[in-house]
Amino acid sequence: MQNLLQRDLGSSLLSLAVILGWLGLFFVFLRVLTISIKRILETIFKK
Repeated sequence: MQNLLQRDLGSSLLSLAVILGWLGLFFVFLRVLTISIKRILETIFKK
């Protein structure tokens, strides 16, 4: 029982880490996207 619990905890921690990693990548991507769009709009409106 203890062994099963440990393995289940490990797999759930691993999946949680994967989900958090994907969320982090997604937020970094969103941040870069918003910054680049803002710069593009700034260069457009400066002209």
